[in-house]
Amino acid sequence: MEDQLEIVQFLKIIAKRKGIVIIGTVLCVLLAMIATMYMTPQYNATAKILVAQAQAPINNQSSSESYQSVLLGQQLAKTFSEIMVSRTLAERVIARLELPLLPDDLMKKVKAQPIRDTQLIVLKVTDTNPKRAKDIANMYAEEFIDFIPSTVPTTSQMKVSAIELAVVPLKPVTPKPLLNTILAFVIGLSMSIGFAFVLEKLDVTVKESDMLEQLLGITSLGLVSKSQQPLLLGDNNTDTSESMRRIRTNLQYLNFDQSIRSFAVASPETGDGKTTVASNLAIVFAQAGQNVLLVDCDLRRPSISQVFHLPDARGLSNVLIGAADADSVVLASGVDGLSVITSGPIPPNPADLLNSERMDDLLAKFEGRFDIVILDCPPVLALSDTVILASKADAVLMVSSFGKSKKADMLAARNALAKVGARILGFVINGARTSKQNGYYNQPYTSRQALRDAPLN
Repeated sequence: MEDQLEIVQFLKIIAKRKGIVIIGTVLCVLLAMIATMYMTPQYNATAKILVAQAQAPINNQSSSESYQSVLLGQQLAKTFSEIMVSRTLAERVIARLELPLLPDDLMKKVKAQPIRDTQLIVLKVTDTNPKRAKDIANMYAEEFIDFIPSTVPTTSQMKVSAIELAVVPLKPVTPKPLLNTILAFVIGLSMSIGFAFVLEKLDVTVKESDMLEQLLGITSLGLVSKSQQPLLLGDNNTDTSESMRRIRTNLQYLNFDQSIRSFAVASPETGDGKTTVASNLAIVFAQAGQNVLLVDCDLRRPSISQVFHLPDARGLSNVLIGAADADSVVLASGVDGLSVITSGPIPPNPADLLNSERMDDLLAKFEGRFDIVILDCPPVLALSDTVILASKADAVLMVSSFGKSKKADMLAARNALAKVGARILGFVINGARTSKQNGYYNQPYTSRQALRDAPLN
């Protein structure tokens, strides 16, 4: 099972970074093809030299003596292969063929290799000109045969002869377009996949629901698509509207027993879009026929009043200090079924006010009056306010920002909420780049098909 999960994870990463993998592989293949086109063809010409007894064995010659002769021939073949690539022989070949080469340059073109367990030497010459390769190989064989008897006296009983002369090679040995292309494809694919995994390891931001689910151990409730109009106060047929409705449906499945009357909307840091998500959820719950209250509990940097264009002179802070009645700060939002409480004046001690008995009483009162109470909270990691509110509300919905929120921050926020016993419903990824192949955005809580077919109201 673990192996299957690893394979699935591997395929998911490749699918996620498929652009890098495809571009990297294609680029590597193209570079190999271009390099192959500009490579100068190289041709190999081959001659074979035999080192054998100078005369046929005598009839009464023992098998031991015959073996010794063969063994001597094999040993001499190894020695002769070294002599064949010597500077002396290179100078003689250059002189005979009048080659415009230095001895060192010619020596680089020549290889001599004895064939194992034989008395044969293979002489191989590589050159850009096939005819010149053949001429050099044959001249090497000729000069070598003339050179050995006068240089190595012990070979008087051995015969050195060319048993196979070189011919003009018809095909180059390099480059090999097909082989180069295959190698480039394999190397490019391997390097691109490796690079994709490096990027995946280096990417510490939230982008994948599945990976975040595994990290946090909580459920993805949906993706909120990136939109030019993130709020639903105007057009209800936007992609944002569709994604928010599906998140609402997932929350309704979680709250099947109506045990959740209030939930806090929180995020690890500022700018993750928690206010946008809280506001839109309040709107779609109201559109579903429920009586909803949205409370701006961010008493440090409030924004709900700006979202709904409401006055902020009196609000939650006034009630918590006893300067106003709870009912007097409940404002109409302009959306049927949705009421709003703004933050009110910014107090010097927000955490103390939110942790007061008045906050408990206020929340209990509104839970009895409204079908659902949504609390827009400050960032979890920056302040203690949200942890306090999470302990008072029935549940918490975590919000992360696509490509901005860090996985480590989400984990730290979850741990902070878990320490106070908060019931975390799940998380939402805000501003996600989602596929439009199906015409909507769906990251279900339970069965995909069940949630897709479930009624929205």
